[in-house]
Amino acid sequence: VTVTDGAGRYTLGGLPAGDYSITFSLSSFETARRDGVAVADGDNVALDAELQFASFSEDVTVVGSKLDTGRQEFGTSVAYLSAERLETDAIFTVEDVFDRTANAFTGTAGFGAYSIRGVNNTGLTTSFSRANALASVLLNQTALSPLSSDYLKPSLFDASSVEILRGPQSTLQGPNSLIGSVLINYNKPAFDGYHGRVRFEGGGLGTARTSIMQNIELVDDVLAARVTYENRQANGAVTNVVHDIDDVQRTDEQTVRLQVGLRPRADDRVAVDLTWMHNDSDSNPFALVAPNPVTGAGLFDRQQTYSRLDEYPFTFDLVNLEASAALTDRWSLTSVTGYSVFDLDQRFDGDLSEFDLLNVDAFGKDTVASQEVRATYGGEAVDAIVGLFYSQGDYGFGFHGTGIFPDGMGGVMPFDSRTDLNEGVEQLALFGRGEWTMGDRLLATAGVRLNREVRKTDNFADNNGFVSDLSGEETFQQLIPSASLSYSVTPNTSVGASYARGFQAGGIAFAVFLGQAEAFGEEYTNNYEFFVRHRSADGRVTLNANVFTIDWFDQQVPYTPPFGFPGFDQFIANVGESQLQGFEVESEFYISRDVRVFASLGVNDSEFKDFVFDGEDLSGRAFPNSPGWNTSLGVAWRPAAGWFAASTLNFTDRAYSDLSAPMLTRISSRNLLSGRFGYRFADGWSVYAWGTNLLNDDYELGLFDGRDFGLPGVYGRLGDPRTGGIGVDLGW
Repeated sequence: VTVTDGAGRYTLGGLPAGDYSITFSLSSFETARRDGVAVADGDNVALDAELQFASFSEDVTVVGSKLDTGRQEFGTSVAYLSAERLETDAIFTVEDVFDRTANAFTGTAGFGAYSIRGVNNTGLTTSFSRANALASVLLNQTALSPLSSDYLKPSLFDASSVEILRGPQSTLQGPNSLIGSVLINYNKPAFDGYHGRVRFEGGGLGTARTSIMQNIELVDDVLAARVTYENRQANGAVTNVVHDIDDVQRTDEQTVRLQVGLRPRADDRVAVDLTWMHNDSDSNPFALVAPNPVTGAGLFDRQQTYSRLDEYPFTFDLVNLEASAALTDRWSLTSVTGYSVFDLDQRFDGDLSEFDLLNVDAFGKDTVASQEVRATYGGEAVDAIVGLFYSQGDYGFGFHGTGIFPDGMGGVMPFDSRTDLNEGVEQLALFGRGEWTMGDRLLATAGVRLNREVRKTDNFADNNGFVSDLSGEETFQQLIPSASLSYSVTPNTSVGASYARGFQAGGIAFAVFLGQAEAFGEEYTNNYEFFVRHRSADGRVTLNANVFTIDWFDQQVPYTPPFGFPGFDQFIANVGESQLQGFEVESEFYISRDVRVFASLGVNDSEFKDFVFDGEDLSGRAFPNSPGWNTSLGVAWRPAAGWFAASTLNFTDRAYSDLSAPMLTRISSRNLLSGRFGYRFADGWSVYAWGTNLLNDDYELGLFDGRDFGLPGVYGRLGDPRTGGIGVDLGW
């Protein structure tokens, strides 16, 4: 009898793979098939029959591990969404993934588009330095620039998986990340012929989405291509009452993704994969609204009274080249080359009123080139990786505003300001990581990163004729370690502990209106975690949990220098200390082979320990955009054909947006229910209904203090109201 797991010979009781005369029995949750027909306990099977044992699910490897480490063996806390879940649930962009992830939070572009474990990706406050993101977002292992990861909302059509790695990733990912990494892994060209797929979706608020994928095998087993096109349109729910425009919160994006796969030897010993992605957007990621005391409209009447309509068009291009070669049975070499350009144009109403007082034109442009080379060793007891990462990034930002502006003392003053802020960052890192299996129960890992960053600034400002042109250069070097140890209590359950140092390089802060610059130093975190990993033998139940404590020291604290304007004139001092602690639990349970339940719970307690912001002691206060807890519960019913359904309910606790006005910018809790329901035909196409925010919950994504701009209170960005529609998905 030959026993396989669907991919190769199956080892029984530690015996080498091969042919044996065996006696077997099946557990209540395991099936075996002979020539596609189910076999039950007690059945007689001919000795020449081939039996295939099927588990409820296979353990997945974490792309971010770079060592093909399984999710259950990986000490880092990982939220993982498979292609099947992305397809079944109402998940459209990476923001929807954050809503389903423990200790993750979706915010507002430009002010913290998301946070992980209670820490904003842009830091504690907004900054004119656009190169200091605390997390990395990677498309097919190429990191996006901080500005593009803030504005771009990558679609997950034709994605193979999404991973959110919580905690510092310095000894794994190329670009440094203090709080975590988000990996979006798109399907690569397949060497299985000619197939494709098209999806049409339409619904409320003018929603219209078209997605097309075509895979072509150009040369059998050697050359293949995959082309994806998407068009996403929506009006949104915000109205500008001055111009009577109802598509202020519009989505208007087109994306093209071309991928080419080359296997020169007609196998995976040498593999080359090229990705080119182009995104053209005229969307409005802000669509800020405010109460209108004249008409009595409240915040959730979703009205805008700007005399000038907001515009935020941008283009984004990314080129990614992944190449790997198996040098021997144990050694392999991998190269990842990346290049991206993000070009943002902004036009908005600077006075936030119906009066034509201040108009602002702004721009942002990031150009980043990166190269990573790594060698990987896979042995009997040791797996290891050593790599070199280099990147060169040029980050530009500026604006030109004319009119009148609040003087900070209750009046106004003439305003004519032009800025051109440029920062160049060169990063060179040598990193390594090893995994040692000691006996049947112990797994130890250790990693280290030697990092060097050179940051150069060239900043120009002309404020009502006061011209400043300042440049500077700072160099930062760090040695960053990490380690973990796990113990297998049973073959299916392990416990462990880990430590990782996180860091964020310093730089040069520029006070725009004062025309002054000042350097600041690195900040660091010590991250301690305890974890539990469990996956039942048949794959029916998966349960992973991490408990963490993070000590943050030499924290970069923004402050307004004397005579500076808050929010525009901001320096940074390394004088803060904070602590974060909490846990996340994520589980998956198969009720049957067609029905799965997902659940997650994240608890986060962030606290400033020693933190003075513009003269105010914030000790004891939580971080902005740092909800205390969030939870989600989802169910997916997906048979091979016939009716299917999936739904997820998420709850996120309250938070606040603005460090200087926590009570005024208090964000409501969120109760978000979404889902799909439809019918899948045996020949591969389906029709369905979809819906988001089905409870029609009113919630804010970000609120801001408008008093500095002469507004009576807050203004901000709101979450979308209830939206639903229908879709058709056809494959061939």
